[in-house]
Order: sequence, then C-alpha cells, then structure tokens
Amino acid sequence: MKPVKYDDGYVKHQIANVIRPIAQSWHFQSLKEYNALLSLYNISMEEVRGEAKGKPYSGIVYSALDSKGEKAGHPFKSSLFGKSVGYDALQKHIEKSVEIIKNKGLKERSKKVIAAAMHTCKTRPDFEKALAKQGISALFRTNNEGRIYGATFIDHEQKCVFNGSRLGKEFSANVFNDVFTGKGQEPENSPKQDAGQTFEPFDNSYKEKENDAGLGGLFDIFSPEAQVENPEEEAFIRKMKRKKNGKDHFHTINRIYFITMFKICILYRVI
Repeated sequence: MKPVKYDDGYVKHQIANVIRPIAQSWHFQSLKEYNALLSLYNISMEEVRGEAKGKPYSGIVYSALDSKGEKAGHPFKSSLFGKSVGYDALQKHIEKSVEIIKNKGLKERSKKVIAAAMHTCKTRPDFEKALAKQGISALFRTNNEGRIYGATFIDHEQKCVFNGSRLGKEFSANVFNDVFTGKGQEPENSPKQDAGQTFEPFDNSYKEKENDAGLGGLFDIFSPEAQVENPEEEAFIRKMKRKKNGKDHFHTINRIYFITMFKICILYRVI
C-alpha cells in the first residue's frame, strides 16, 4: 500500500488500493481507529447518517487528503469500492477484531514497546522515533493550545490499531500530555530520608552488639563518662528474665556474673 497522492490523479483507484486490503487484514475496534489508520495513507473516512423512504441509514464516504491533511476533491461513496468497505461490513469486521485481539493477546506487544519508549524518551519527537524503529506509528490529536487530547497507536507488525485508552489508563492522552510537558516527571528536589537516621527495633540492635558485650563493657570502665550500671547489661538481664527455658537462664546469669567480676578485678588493679 502506498499513500494517496491527489496530484497524481486516478484518486479513486489509489484509494481502493488502500482501503480494500486494510478492511480485509487489519484489526481495529472502532471506526475512529479505522480512520486513524487511513490517515497514514492520506485518506479520510466519514460516517454519514440520513433517512430514505422513512427509514434511517448509515453509510461511509472516503476522501483524499492533501499534503496539509485537508480534504482534496470530492468524496466517494463506499459502494463505489464494494461491500467490504461499506458500513455494515466494517461493523462486522470490528466485532471480529475485538475477539481476535482479545484471544490472541495482541495488545501485549504494543504495550511493552510503548511503555519502554515512555520510560526512556522525554520528548514527543524522540518518543515517536523510538516507536517507529519498533514498527509502531503514534498519532496524537492536539487542540489549538497544543494540548494532546487523543492518542492512537498503529502496530504495523501485528496489523493492529489501538486507541491509547484501550491499552490502559497509563497510555491515555492526558498521561502523554503530562509526560511531554514535564508534568509527569518526578521533582528533582523530592524529600529524602536523612542518611543519619536509623530506625531499628531494640532486639535487632542488641543482637549486633551481644557478641561484643564483654569487650565493649571492659573498655567502658576507663571512660570518664562510665556509669555504674551498664544499659546493655540491664537490657540483657530484662530480656533473659522473660525466657521460659530455665537452663538458658542459668547459663546467662553465670555469664553476667563472670563479666561483672572481671570488670571489678580490672578496676581494682587500676585504682
């Protein structure tokens, strides 16, 4: 398929060479997604509604687009290209596409590629280039203020078209607008935890010091700030009193007694 070039003439023939294979082999879940795909080939599709002989009807017309994306020449009724590209046939094709996309999980590949590009690219041009390398086209619709209000992704490898919101909330137009304007980025001066602050349970901190209790307590007696009661020993004693095993308790008391007597001997020699 090649994009339509209005100036080359034979516009009807050019349009037919695009819309027929697309309606046959591509997967889309709405006429809007179908129209987004056609726009890549300089074609516009419109749904027309009316009433004939007292009965409402719906139809499709196709138009060529010029280099500026504006309609060029007169539109063509879908009936000129065959039933396969008409309103009824497209609605049936949409129903089948919904089932195929769901059953084959065709969204997953596109979601992974788009998510990876969002993580590495901070500008819209870089994002679009990254997707193009993976065979995906990104179409964004913006208002006069430049705000993105629509996003559509076209996976050429899987021949699927996805509106951003169909892939998930994280791929909606508002999210991309925030990402490309910097609103979605984490502030640089975000509050951080003070590296000097630690919050550990008493039992854990004690276990780290338990093996050094005898040696540490020995040197503490030479310090001017040394106190008669050792907080670690007191905490250790309180902890041991809660133990139910009498044998462990007995050994623990002996250990504390030995350490205490050893400190007294050292202190006596110093004095």
